[in-house]
Amino acid sequence: MKIILITFCLLAIIGFALSVFLVIWAFAKKITWVKSILFVFLYGVLCIGILLFMIDRRKPDLVKRIPIVRTIKKSESKRNCDCTWSSLALQKDDYPTKHKPTAKRITNGMYIKNEASRVKWIRRRRLVPVDEAEGFGISNLDYSSAHLTPLAKKRLYELGERFRERIQKPNEKKSYFIVSSITRSQVQQTQICDRYPNACTRDHSPHSYGVAFDIYKLTSSDKNCNIGMNALQEVLTQMQREGKILLCPESKCIHVTVCG
Repeated sequence: MKIILITFCLLAIIGFALSVFLVIWAFAKKITWVKSILFVFLYGVLCIGILLFMIDRRKPDLVKRIPIVRTIKKSESKRNCDCTWSSLALQKDDYPTKHKPTAKRITNGMYIKNEASRVKWIRRRRLVPVDEAEGFGISNLDYSSAHLTPLAKKRLYELGERFRERIQKPNEKKSYFIVSSITRSQVQQTQICDRYPNACTRDHSPHSYGVAFDIYKLTSSDKNCNIGMNALQEVLTQMQREGKILLCPESKCIHVTVCG
């Protein structure tokens, strides 16, 4: 989009200069007013054609960058498997001493208290939108929004890409994991704690720093999800060892906090 914007500005400047030039010529009677208007009109049509062509050329890139991940058709056999501490063999990073301090450190204390502060951080681009991308989908977000810090978004996209790359069986490359919770304000966190008092962090959750997300299911065409679950487990473990993420397997999901 940046190239298109620059092109638009250049065409506008040239168009303005051309208009001034034609007006001067018309007053000097070197060209008729009808021809001047016709030249400006034809130039405008040319500019519109150029911009439409550039926008159309960018469409394949956008599809490649944000592919449709839910490629398993309704007519195909598909299975949803839970991602929990019992279904994935993962090493737990201590939540109070690692997840929470890390979230605070890598965001320089940026904290989302309420909707107003979320909007503030989005305007400052400390939080950016997250779309479904290669290897993962996003469920309906009742108590969170699809935003992360730029670093956390990068880690999530990397996780999805590496997950897909790990799967060798062609049909199973349609598998994707589902993210159920992303960035929450402190207000939303309190609402969750009121509803699920034994399954939440009441104070300063990594979700309220914009650097955490939960993985709760994996969708696969394999009858038992083994191939996809093994791939997800391997990639999560690798990125954990590389110091890119912290993991906290739970009874209903796998909580992931991004590292610096």
